[in-house]
Amino acid sequence: MKIETLSPVHVGDGDKYTAMDFVIEDGKVIFLDILTVFQELDRRGEDVMEVAEDIGSGRLRMEDIVDDVHEFKQREVRFVGGERGRGKEIMKHIQSTGRLYIPGSSIKGAIRTALLWKAVKDDERLIDWVIQYTKREEKINTKKVDDKLEAKVFRSSKRLNKDDPKNDMLRALRITDTTPFTQSTVYEIKFVNMRGFTDLAECIDAGDSADVEIDIDEYTLSVLDQRLDFDDVKEAAREFAEEIVKTEMERGYPERTKNEFKNVLRSKGLPLRIGWGIGWFSTTIGTLLITKPEFESIRRKLKLGRRPRGRGFSRNFPVTRRITWDNKPLGWIAIHG
Repeated sequence: MKIETLSPVHVGDGDKYTAMDFVIEDGKVIFLDILTVFQELDRRGEDVMEVAEDIGSGRLRMEDIVDDVHEFKQREVRFVGGERGRGKEIMKHIQSTGRLYIPGSSIKGAIRTALLWKAVKDDERLIDWVIQYTKREEKINTKKVDDKLEAKVFRSSKRLNKDDPKNDMLRALRITDTTPFTQSTVYEIKFVNMRGFTDLAECIDAGDSADVEIDIDEYTLSVLDQRLDFDDVKEAAREFAEEIVKTEMERGYPERTKNEFKNVLRSKGLPLRIGWGIGWFSTTIGTLLITKPEFESIRRKLKLGRRPRGRGFSRNFPVTRRITWDNKPLGWIAIHG
C-alpha cells in the first residue's frame, strides 16, 4: 500500500538537535559535522568545552565561531519559519539510518482511535457508560477511562477475558513501519492565538509518499471471536476525519488552515491524523464527549485543561492549536490500497 502525507507530519523519537548541531541560513537548516567543528576549534587553540557552554546558554551562535558553515555541512533541508526560530532546538523526527519514516505503531494507533470513535458514535450506551463511570469513580484519570472503554469495544467476545490485552481484536491488524520518505523540512510551529510561543520540528513534508504493508490476520480474529475488515477501517477513518475537520473549522484558524482541512476530505484513500501537534480532538472521542452537558464536570475531574502550577482550569478546552509557520495543520496522511 502507498502512504501519502497530506500535511507536514512529525513523529518524534524524544531526541532533539541542539544549537550546536545546525545553523539556519537563507531559508535552509544546515546540519553540521560537529566533530570536525570541534577539531577546528582545538586547532585554533580555543577551549572547546567553554565554547560549547556559551552556545548552549545562547551567548554564542555557531555562526559566530566558524567563518563558513558550508565547510562543515553534513546536509541541508528547507526551513519554513521566522527569526524567532533561530536559537531554538529542533525536535527530531524518528529515523532509520538517517532517513525519516512513520512507525507502524503510529498508524495503528490512529486507526484504533478512529474505530473507537466510530463504535461510541454508533452506540449511545457507550458514551453514557463513560459519563456514569467517570461520575462514579473517586480516583480516576484519562488512561483508566480509556482502558476500560477500549476493553468494551475491542475485547467484546463473551467467551474471553475482557481485562486481558491479549484478547484485543487489533492484535489481528498488522502494520509495518513505512519505507523511508524523501522530503524533510524543518518547520517553525506556532500556537494559534499565543504570540511568541513557537517550536521547531523536523517533519516529513506534505506531498511525500512511501510504502507500507497492512494486513488483517483472519486466523487471529477467529481465535478472538471477533470481526474486522478493511471496509470497517475505511468507514471509521473517513467518518472520524470528517468529524475532526468539522470541529476544527469552528476553532478560529486562519483561512489558509481551514482550506487545508477541507483538502483533507477531498483526498482519496483512507485519511488518518498522526504524530505530534494534532490536538486532543484527533486523539480521543472528544468530539462526541464535548457535546454532552456533563462534559465540563468530567473534564475537571479528569484534570483536562488544568493550568500550570495548579492555578485552576482554562475557560475553554481544548485551547492549544498548533499550525506551521505558513498556516498548515499537522499530521494528515492518506493510505491508498
